[in-house]
Amino acid sequence: MPQASPPDHRPIFPDGLLTALACGHQTTPRALAQDLGVTEDVISQGLDKLRDLGLTLHEDNTGSIQLRTPLDLLDEPGIRAGFDNPRTVPPIHVLEQVDSTSAWLDRARQRGARGPMVCCAELQTAGRGRRGRQWLMPPGAGLALSLLWDTSHWPGPQPTVTLATGATLVQCLEDLGARGLGLKWPNDIQVNGVKLGGILVEGRLNRDGAGALILGVGLNLRLPPGLPIDQPYGDLRESGLDPLPTRSWLAGRLLQALIGMLESYPEPGFQAWRELWQGRDVCLGRAVTVAGDPGLEGIAQGVDARGRLCVETTSGPRWVDAGEVSVRVDP
Repeated sequence: MPQASPPDHRPIFPDGLLTALACGHQTTPRALAQDLGVTEDVISQGLDKLRDLGLTLHEDNTGSIQLRTPLDLLDEPGIRAGFDNPRTVPPIHVLEQVDSTSAWLDRARQRGARGPMVCCAELQTAGRGRRGRQWLMPPGAGLALSLLWDTSHWPGPQPTVTLATGATLVQCLEDLGARGLGLKWPNDIQVNGVKLGGILVEGRLNRDGAGALILGVGLNLRLPPGLPIDQPYGDLRESGLDPLPTRSWLAGRLLQALIGMLESYPEPGFQAWRELWQGRDVCLGRAVTVAGDPGLEGIAQGVDARGRLCVETTSGPRWVDAGEVSVRVDP
């Protein structure tokens, strides 16, 4: 049977509202309702949603509202400007809000898209990290982007793509001047020992049996304080990259680097990135625990050409294909 397409995303605020507010100019709910073709009640509900997401709106005694800090919104021309060669830019879709950029691309794939194709969004209402965890990204605070790639010419799945993606992103950011970056097996990017971003790579089969890859990236750029995140986190400002480039241009640079990496797969593949990955490995030589049944403990010894993590245990080396690693902190 043909695979059914998942339902499209339902917006949590009127499309266009974030763009209308982003410049920081004063406006009114009535003017916004007229411009967007919705009722004032819908605008009021949307404004409440944006406040819940961390945006600070100032309202004066006349009813006028404005963002306290203008937003650096993504735009397609700005993303294209991040590519050295405009002829290499794939189709780019920039959305205000979506369930997840990867899910949007998967729906496009099921409707016949084969890639390369890019989806970026200001807000993901159901962005996912590893093991299905929600990825929280307030509007304007980071990058959420996904890339659909045709793998029909690959001989088989390439699990090392996740590691190569991390190495590619780190190298690109370091080339721009970022420092203190690290990689945590298998899919985390760190800055000064805390989480900066994450990677989610998903393989798919099209109806004709051809392979496809959806590569999702979330990267913190300038997070507001006090977010309900259940682990230590940082943003790109902590890397010393100051001033930060525009979000659109940075997205273009990262996408150009990722496309260049994917064009090298499956040969030479991860082998071309392994040395860089090993040099940024935050677990190397440290006591780690790999979640699983049973749990695995030992000293991390880096990754092999297949992307497996080597853990030196009391009973000898163990090679881990998948799992979640925690660095042990001895009392």
